[in-house]
Amino acid sequence: MKPIKILLFIFLLSLGISETPETLLSSGQVKLQEGDLQGALTDFQLALEQDSKFDLAMLELAQLQLRLGNMDKARELLFKAVEVNEENRKEFERFNDINVKMNDGVRAMKNGQFEEAFSNYESVVTEFPNFTEAVYSMGLAKFRMSDLEPAVNYFRNALELNPEHEKARTAIDNVVKNTFNNGNDSYRRGNLEGAMELYHKVLTFDSTFTRAYYQIGVIETKRGNLSIALDAYSEAIEIDSTFYQGWFALGLAQNKYGNSSDALESFQQAVRIDSTYAKAYSSMGDIYIQEKDYEKAIEVLNTAKAVNPNYPKPYISLGTIYIELVSMAGPQQKLDLNKNIEVFSQLEAQAPESLMDPMFLLEMAKVNLEKGTSLDPKNSGAWVRLASVHNQLKDCESAKIAAREATDRKKRFGAGWYELGIAEWCNGKGNKTAALNALEKAREDRSWRQMAEYEIDKIKNPAKYEE
Repeated sequence: MKPIKILLFIFLLSLGISETPETLLSSGQVKLQEGDLQGALTDFQLALEQDSKFDLAMLELAQLQLRLGNMDKARELLFKAVEVNEENRKEFERFNDINVKMNDGVRAMKNGQFEEAFSNYESVVTEFPNFTEAVYSMGLAKFRMSDLEPAVNYFRNALELNPEHEKARTAIDNVVKNTFNNGNDSYRRGNLEGAMELYHKVLTFDSTFTRAYYQIGVIETKRGNLSIALDAYSEAIEIDSTFYQGWFALGLAQNKYGNSSDALESFQQAVRIDSTYAKAYSSMGDIYIQEKDYEKAIEVLNTAKAVNPNYPKPYISLGTIYIELVSMAGPQQKLDLNKNIEVFSQLEAQAPESLMDPMFLLEMAKVNLEKGTSLDPKNSGAWVRLASVHNQLKDCESAKIAAREATDRKKRFGAGWYELGIAEWCNGKGNKTAALNALEKAREDRSWRQMAEYEIDKIKNPAKYEE
């Protein structure tokens, strides 16, 4: 025989010798300690293939099958172990005893006797600590007793024993979702403390539950704790970077915190993930309005309208922009395109001949505000803006309707009463008494007192204001 062939034969022979039933048993036990259940299963089975009467491998494999939930296979292996060695009968009888206790536990669960069931399962686990089904059943009994934290711990223990135990995984998910939903119910009822407690409890069950962080952020924002809210939203998007609602909420909090540049980036990230997210486009528009960058504001607000024609906010924001553009020109003046060329570049395609005409801009404001108020009729601020536009367009009847909509929704809203007073007076063509009554109510709002008193004086002393 050639030297190379001799060496190969010796190597293969030594490899075969090294994998004796005993070494396979030891290898399986090591893998079991390391959590490699399938590797251990393979080694124990190989050991029995080499020696079908190797009762130590049978006992280990029976314990592993029990851990994996295969009670029938475990029973079969223990019965064979007794046939091979009568000394194994005690182990077989111990197994039969836990089988009885498991059945007793199942009966108790069906009868609603959850504490008794838990006691049965606990005694089984005392005998067989790695019996996954018994550990899981302890969690189930605790769950039925509404003792959730221990229940989740037992479910987790079951998953540690057998990572493929889907019922335990599902049980944890159910506890998490039920607790989260209970938190949402508390939030809807206005019980913010109760909701917060439940959301934090969710995170003790599952520290990666994104929406719990999100809801914590929502509540902390309501409380004015913006720095805590920012941390909560950041945790949410760190766990799930595609959570576009989280990016949007983070942007809102950042903007309230005075960090408009970061807020803008967060809104932009939200629309990168979901290009149809109108709320994010609209909030980008609000930032551009704050910065007086009307060109970009018009662009993103029109995008918001395009992706969701039934979302009211962009229409109302556009109406606000057009009103602002009119104020830049001043009453009855032409707009200076040379000074405002960037502002109007978005408008040129719509009406190039009308760009310098405030009346055109007022019509644009009216169209958008009418659409916005039709979609959000509870928005008193939008109704006031619409009333103002109608007053500037000399449409007193429409202005009265819009102003009354505002005051109906907000009884002490000075702006609404002011616009109603202007509309009632209608440049001297309307009802003086009704106008003065509305303006007197506007005076009650400190923010509108000076303007209301000016209009009252104009109505009572018109000669002072004649040119």
